Amino acid sequence: MKKEGQIKQFVKKILFYALAAIILAAIFVVQPPTAPKAQAGGFDSSNLIDDAVFINRDSLTLQGIQDFLSQKGGFLASYSEGGRSAAQIIFDAAAGRSSETPTSLNGITVNSATGTVNPYVILTTLQKEQSLITMTSRNDDVLRKAMGYGCPDSGSCNPSYAGFTRQVEWGAWQLRYNYERAQGYGFGDYQVGQGFCFSDWNGTNCGTFGNRATSALYRYTPHVYNGNINFWSLFNQYSKSYSASYADQNGYPTLMAGQSYNFVLSLRNSGTMTWDKNTVRLGTDRSRDRVSAFVREGDGPSGWMSPQRVVMQQASVAPGETATFSFWMQVPSNLPAGTYREYFRPVADNIMWMEDMGIFWDVKVITLPDAYHYAYIGQSGYPTLSAGQSNNFTLTVKNTGSITWQQSIVHLGTDRPKNRISDLIREGDGPSGWISPDRIKMQQGSVAPGETATFSFWMKIPAGQPVNTYSEYFRVVADGITWLEDYGIYWNVAVR
Repeated sequence: MKKEGQIKQFVKKILFYALAAIILAAIFVVQPPTAPKAQAGGFDSSNLIDDAVFINRDSLTLQGIQDFLSQKGGFLASYSEGGRSAAQIIFDAAAGRSSETPTSLNGITVNSATGTVNPYVILTTLQKEQSLITMTSRNDDVLRKAMGYGCPDSGSCNPSYAGFTRQVEWGAWQLRYNYERAQGYGFGDYQVGQGFCFSDWNGTNCGTFGNRATSALYRYTPHVYNGNINFWSLFNQYSKSYSASYADQNGYPTLMAGQSYNFVLSLRNSGTMTWDKNTVRLGTDRSRDRVSAFVREGDGPSGWMSPQRVVMQQASVAPGETATFSFWMQVPSNLPAGTYREYFRPVADNIMWMEDMGIFWDVKVITLPDAYHYAYIGQSGYPTLSAGQSNNFTLTVKNTGSITWQQSIVHLGTDRPKNRISDLIREGDGPSGWISPDRIKMQQGSVAPGETATFSFWMKIPAGQPVNTYSEYFRVVADGITWLEDYGIYWNVAVR
């Protein structure tokens, strides 16, 4: 006997058996014949679907359900009953809005506050039981027993539950009730952790109720083959209608107040629906529709269509193709320094949020002094000079900061102590390189991050300078902003 009473059409059984035979053949090739449970592309008879997914009433919007039905091409896309479309009936049932189903039974509450089950679970069950999702011609007999609820294998359907609306509402309620009773209410059967053995068309199949959702599905349809393997297969097809996989993104920026950055993300359409620019977008996430502290604009078209949505660059992206999202954000003037993690997630607006892949950028916000850094590259040798002789000193460094150096700001300063005035004469046989007694100009007009800068200057030994070795220290400085790293750069000048 079938728990809660369900029946399948004879022809549908034959089709299901054929499908299962194909799956079993594939299993045989991949898995050893002694495998303890049937495996087919990830099928686990003890864990059919995650609990959180099973009861996610918000996986599809009303429009999402309607679009799904339309895409499948069945007559339900245009079917209505009692003034409501099929999509509305399914949406309301998932939300727990029903005038007939009990709100409390055996201490278990199922109502509009709890909702029932994922709309995809309802859609999958409609297809598993009566092929209603893909059926192109209206069939009133099939509609009367749409979810197989109250239709035992051994007899006719209970007329109290006949009709599409009642079938959907009672079926969704029963699945949620089964889910709740599977743990913590003192029932003796279909409990999480209990073992099961079902006699199916291909023999006895055993396993364990691995979670509430699995228990709920078996209590509704107590078969591995050819009931719940079909649910598993269909659900995985249906729930991936809008699905994405990560392809690539650009790097994490370091920015100052007022600076902008172009963020670029590539996602692959791994679902079955073609993405349309007017539907699929990149949404701010964690929390959903979060409004970022950054300014959503920049040096080019912003890429934003609202404070929480980034537009797709392509007009449409077919399954298997790659979509690009390109957008700008700017650091506001009052944002404190620190690292800000900006999360995003693909969304089919008014239909569903896609997988949470944890897509983020770490945006490091720094103050102006923090933007100036350099690395030592090389310098000219230590000279030995006599009174009146000059020498050209050269130093090469790399800009390792995040801001372009300007010749009017970045200089080589005398050091140890800072702004020391040397005993040597700051002039020579060519342009001296000095712009003041303690500053040397950069040779280049500007030096971008990653590029090298050169400082070239002359010094001459004054008459009467005592014979000795003089250590002349220097350090890069962004004047009016900050002194950069102290690498102990110096020349030993031997006076003979």
